[in-house]
Amino acid sequence: MTELKATRIRADFNGLFGDMLCLSHEETCPDAEGNLVTFREGMSETAFDKDIDEFENRDDLIACGTVEHSPESLRCHGSRWILRIDSNGVRHESELGINSLDRLIRVHRFRKSQMNK
Repeated sequence: MTELKATRIRADFNGLFGDMLCLSHEETCPDAEGNLVTFREGMSETAFDKDIDEFENRDDLIACGTVEHSPESLRCHGSRWILRIDSNGVRHESELGINSLDRLIRVHRFRKSQMNK
């Protein structure tokens, strides 16, 4: 069984509108390592934004979902791609635990792949 590597893309969570998170005004967005990810409709991704807790410890915001073209209402502001956030919503990484994040991403991608069959 091949294990999927968790891809995390950078996003500004100030661009959160309900279950839509604006990802990019371009066709690409950097991942956690700075590599450019080229978006395609239907991609399963995990977005993150650097954040800290009340003790100044890093505790990123995360959201998993499906990449879609931005709706017309957001395109007028320059957004090209959004993440349609799944039912898990936006959470802090600390809510998941270290190993739970990779598991959450794998489960999300597996479910998405089953829907496409």
